[in-house]
Amino acid sequence: MIGWLIAGASIGLVGVALWALTRQIGRPTRMRAWTPLIAAIFAPLTLLLNLLFLRQASPGAWSLGLGLAGLGFGVLWGRTTSLRMTDDGTVQAERSRLHLVLWGVAFAATQVLAAAAEARWVAGGLAAMFFATGVTMGSSVDLAWRFRRVSRIG
Repeated sequence: MIGWLIAGASIGLVGVALWALTRQIGRPTRMRAWTPLIAAIFAPLTLLLNLLFLRQASPGAWSLGLGLAGLGFGVLWGRTTSLRMTDDGTVQAERSRLHLVLWGVAFAATQVLAAAAEARWVAGGLAAMFFATGVTMGSSVDLAWRFRRVSRIG
């Protein structure tokens, strides 16, 4: 029962995040240094909560490999967000539609798997969540690094 509640809350939070991020597509928005850190904190936290509350599924060693693969993919995926310095000294970010759509589909699918699947499938869902967490971490690290570089150049 608690697993259903956690998964339901996670899906709701993902919906709110997608709504907020979708509003940024196609229009530059101001980016602050702490912006990528929010995703870098909440992605592993969500994974940790699912691991704690869904103890019947123990992810295999390949889950860590998927996390590392996701990290590399996330760095490349982070490049789909363009950053530029404006005349007034702020950094503007323009989100890619592909970045948001694929992130949302991957994250929502892993949450649905974790909530509704049998125990053997939950482990697969958590493994996919390792990948999604890696992607989020990779894109966040990429954006933070590029933010720092762009703000120094300006």
